[in-house]
Amino acid sequence: MNLLRNSAAVLTLAVVLGFFIPGPAHRYEFLIIPALFMMMAFSMAGIDLRVPRPKRAVIGFLLNYLLLSGFILALSYILEQEPLRQGFVVMAAVPPAVAIVPLAKLLDGDVGLALYSETLSYLASLLLMPAIIFFFTSKAGVGVWDTVKVVLLLIALPILASRHIDRLKIDPVLPINAGLFVVTYIVVGLNSDAITGELPGVTFIAVARTFFLGAMVYLATALAGVDYSRRITYTLLGSFKNLGLTATVALLLFGPKAGIPAAFCILTETAFYLLLSMLARRRGGLLFS
Repeated sequence: MNLLRNSAAVLTLAVVLGFFIPGPAHRYEFLIIPALFMMMAFSMAGIDLRVPRPKRAVIGFLLNYLLLSGFILALSYILEQEPLRQGFVVMAAVPPAVAIVPLAKLLDGDVGLALYSETLSYLASLLLMPAIIFFFTSKAGVGVWDTVKVVLLLIALPILASRHIDRLKIDPVLPINAGLFVVTYIVVGLNSDAITGELPGVTFIAVARTFFLGAMVYLATALAGVDYSRRITYTLLGSFKNLGLTATVALLLFGPKAGIPAAFCILTETAFYLLLSMLARRRGGLLFS
């Protein structure tokens, strides 16, 4: 049971199985949407939609939707294959990872800041997500209504469902990790051949948008005198996107190949989280601690 509550262990297991036993991923692809819906609903259950600290929430929102999204969009133009670029466009359009709130808690970050920034980002994503996808991919034949339907199904409805989750008296960690496992395994499994192939452009973008940008946010906030708890939360907001949602929307709108960027970034975000966890354990002896 303790293993099932460990998000890092669940995520690592899903990635390993997706690489070495990818076959079942094709048979269970239909589970992605219900798994993501469940994960989103339980993850959003604890989020107060009133956003009582708007100033800090706006900073977190801008780090994710202006800095990170803009960085992803700019780098996506180095790719020649249109489905891969479309996958990164979807990644830029989605809100931050729902896991940022529990990850901030695990890393001794500012959980309140993570919570309010997530709330603002998800409310804004109802408009921003279809707008970004349509603006940057309209030539691919995807209409604005297609993206609006996806946003309603995978963001608006889970938010509504999350308002009633508490009545179920279920520990949210277990369904969140279960959804995380299913989505990660299927996305990695569907794209395992491509991940192990020669895709230097995707690898470069995945590493740059996670490690380089995350490190820049961490160093910039440290030099600005921001305390560690807010610094680690800003770093998460500046480097983590909702990759389960990215993969699902990319698969629905553009096909399996568009899910490859999300699969790559699942690996880099997992590695970056492990690095941050090591920093958290050793921060007493770190510069800028």
